[in-house]
Amino acid sequence: MKKKIIAIIVAIVLIIPVSSGWYEFLLDNFFDAKLASSTQLKFRKISDTEVEVTGYESDLDEKITIPEKIQIGLDIYKVTSIGKEAFSWCIRLTSINIPESLTSIGASAFLGCGSLTSIKIPDGVTSIGASAFLGCSSLTSINIPKGVTSIGKEAFSWCIRLTSINIPESLTSIGYKAFYGCSSLNSIKIPEGVTSIKEEAFWGCCNLEIVIDNSENNVEVGESAFEGCKSVKWLK
Repeated sequence: MKKKIIAIIVAIVLIIPVSSGWYEFLLDNFFDAKLASSTQLKFRKISDTEVEVTGYESDLDEKITIPEKIQIGLDIYKVTSIGKEAFSWCIRLTSINIPESLTSIGASAFLGCGSLTSIKIPDGVTSIGASAFLGCSSLTSINIPKGVTSIGKEAFSWCIRLTSINIPESLTSIGYKAFYGCSSLNSIKIPEGVTSIKEEAFWGCCNLEIVIDNSENNVEVGESAFEGCKSVKWLK
């Protein structure tokens, strides 16, 4: 049935003159939802040259590769964002390849992906949304790119197997419950640029030794930010 619909639309596109505006209308409203090919990834245009991943049509695949560029209609677009809840509750997903073109990961993008064991966040990413990796209980390590300035609330909450994380010098704030319940974290160094650590940011990180390259007077620390942590050391 879908193939017949596509065939009819393509036929209309070929018959109606481009100047009528119907060609652009059909591309924007029909092809915008997903790549017109066999892939199960879905996309949305966010500019004249860029798209974001909005979802995946199956939760059965263990490995997914996001392309750097896609074709929608007759145009080529660069994939620069993973949208809100794009892969949430893909419970069988173990790994995902992300293109270097990516600049942002939306809120709850990988929420509940309990089988996800590895992910490489490209250097070009500057934004990681709230609850982006909440409940990714099989994730063992993560590298935050150097362009990221803040870690959103609950971004890595309940990543219970997360043992190491690299915090870049660019970071200025760590959100509410950002690493809540990450009981396997063993050491982390927070750079001097971080001036805000929100409530319960590291609550329940019972094996964690935190080193903060600053003084207590220069950092706003929320209530219970380090509750249950093994140790907290201020360098200044």
